[in-house]
Formats: sequence, structure tokens, C-alpha cells
Amino acid sequence: VWEKTFTIEGKPQGEPFWLCPQALNATPLINKEGLTATVYAIASDGTLHVMNVINGEDRMPPIPFVPPFSKNWSLNFNDGVLYTNTSQGCNNAKSGVYSIDFNKPDHPIHFFQASKDGAGIWGLSGVAISEGGMVFAGTGDGPYDAENGKFPDTVLQLSTPDLKLADYFTPANHTYLTRKDLDMGSLTPVVFPLGGREIVAAGGKEGVIYLLDAKRVGSPDHHTPLYRSPVFANEGADFAGTGFWGALASSEDSKKNRWLYVPALGAPASTAKFPLTNGAASHGSIMAFRIEEKAGQPVVTPAWISRDMNLPEPPIVAGGLVFAVSDGQFARQSKGDGALYSSADRIAKHTGNAVLYAFDAATGKELFSSGDTMPSWTHFGSISISGGRVFVTTFDSMVYAFGIKQQQQP
Repeated sequence: VWEKTFTIEGKPQGEPFWLCPQALNATPLINKEGLTATVYAIASDGTLHVMNVINGEDRMPPIPFVPPFSKNWSLNFNDGVLYTNTSQGCNNAKSGVYSIDFNKPDHPIHFFQASKDGAGIWGLSGVAISEGGMVFAGTGDGPYDAENGKFPDTVLQLSTPDLKLADYFTPANHTYLTRKDLDMGSLTPVVFPLGGREIVAAGGKEGVIYLLDAKRVGSPDHHTPLYRSPVFANEGADFAGTGFWGALASSEDSKKNRWLYVPALGAPASTAKFPLTNGAASHGSIMAFRIEEKAGQPVVTPAWISRDMNLPEPPIVAGGLVFAVSDGQFARQSKGDGALYSSADRIAKHTGNAVLYAFDAATGKELFSSGDTMPSWTHFGSISISGGRVFVTTFDSMVYAFGIKQQQQP
């Protein structure tokens, strides 16, 4: 239909590599408000482009938004404000959350820095936004010093649109999480209604689920959640390729039951017991939980675990189905001797091809598999659903659309 190549200003420091690709990294966003939908995309030099969805023409001049050649993540739009987050210190960029307010003529930009030492925010789906007008983000590892603005392994609660710190939750074992590199930054939280209030579900590489009150996530001591689950994944506390990665998903079924769906890398913990299983899941799975209230507090109850997936990307729920991709990538970062795998190493070692699955949302039963349709693999590849189609991208620069096959009428 159309394509657009952005003019890039300046040059990055150093060459790109898998941790800092120096590319158009943030998933673009389509805002359907107004007569014609608008596309938002961040070029590699940190400039925000606002385009007409029909022809790609600029709706306004490009806006310097985030640091050039930073690693920024999926865009989210709420009440006229666009959000993204940054991580990994690429091109010396600070880690934190950015917003730009399109409700005001001058489009003010706000930034909250998670820490001066690490604490990157790298959940695949960006930040989560509540109906109550709060932004939530999980942070990565680093030295903890809340009084001096250092919030590693923390769920931040920020106001909209100015990104002021409203509250925060840091697990009581945050020193252990940083020491073992089990950070909370690997997973985008999800916000949902339950019993007349909003709940934030969060977690990370530790394989633990936290439930928090969206009005005040931290409780008086900033370390006590409404609920903390046992370890469901990453029983061996491995820092790479295991635990919860990507983004959480939640839905309510026709009987008003609240569900939580979690992408788990690696085998389930030996103590994790699911009433419904769908075969061994040694490489990874989608784990499904019921969120219920007991004695006035929310709790997580295991419901089902999917078939084996190598490795699962974040799920999407639609039409009573849970859609998720098994990405086929090689997820190890370290060789075990302190050296990191190169981009070429990780590409060469990919373990299979990307496969799209559809699971029954109540049982986890496999209802569809794309099999060998997509010969390539994908890395941190979120899926999208629109117009009765499921869209998947792969490493070989292909876009696939899956839909329901129409039956021939007699």
C-alpha cells in the first residue's frame, strides 16, 4: 500500500549488536480515533513520526522524542498521550518511561528515570495503563536506593501524563533478585478489574506472580503485595532463557471469571500443580490461572498449562481462544564463562521455526497449529489481532496473516 523510509540524523556510538540493534525497535501504534487513523513510529534516531494510515504522509513535523539510538519498546496510547520505555543503556540513554502529550499544542514530553544504575524497563508490550489513569512498569537489576531514586526490580506506579512517582512496589527479596539476575524488567504487567477495584499483575524471571492494588501498589512499606505466588517456573533460578518473559494477558469469560495467561520459559517448577495439563512442557508453555477473591484478597489459582513451546511469546486472548507463538529462537545470552554469545552465534543456534498456536482459553487444549508454515524463527515477536486475522512476523522479514477458512456452501 505504501512504505516510508525515515531520514536519520546523527550517528550512534559503536556498532549495533543484539542487545542494542540501533533500529526502529518500538512496535508502531495505530490510533483509530478521528476521521482517519494515525500511525505513530519512532525512528532509530529517537524521532517520533506521526503519519496518515492511508498514505503515510506526515500529519505533523517529526518530533524528537526519546534519546537517539536508544532501545525503546512498544508504544501505548491513552487519553491523547503516547508512552514508551527505554532499557539497556544503548547509546548511553537513560532507562525509564517517556510520554508525549498530544492534548496540548506544544506536545510536552515527560520522562521518569528508573535509576542511575541499570533498572531497565524492557517488557515487550511497553508500559501498562490503568483505567484510573496510572502507568505501571517493571524494572531490571541494579543497586537499590529508593531515597535516591534507584528502583531496580520494582513495579513503578507513575501518574499520567507527567510521569511523577505515585508509588512503587519492590519485592522483599530484591537483593537476591539482583544478585541472581532475576529482574522484574522482563515482563510487562497487566491491569484488570476485580471485585470493584483494579488489580495489577506483575512478575519476572523469578517465575513468581504478584498481585497489587492499582491505587497504591506499594502498601505502606513498599514491599508487601496483596498476593505473592509460589515459584511456577525457573526453579533453578537461571538468569537467561527461563522464567516469565514478555507480557502478561488477562480476560474475563462469559461467566465473569477472571483469567491470567503467562508466557513461561523453561519447564514448570516441580511444585507447580495444574489441574489440566496438555503434555510435557520442558522448553516452555503458556500457563493459565484463575484470579479469585478469598477473604477479600485476590489470589492466583493454577488452571491449565499448554503443550510444550520453544519458546513462548506473549499470548493474546480473543473469541474464547488464547493465541501464542512458539518462537524457535536460541535464548541463551551467556556461554557460562562470562562471555556473551554474539548475534551470529544466536542466529546460527536457533532451535526451530516459529509456530502459531490457538488454545482453548478454558482448558489449554490445542485447537490449531501453523506447523511448518513459517520456516523462519522470531525473537521477542509479539502478535496482533485485527479484522479476524492473527498477524505474526519472523526473523526473515516476513509478515504472516492467519484467519478462519471459509466453508464452501453446497
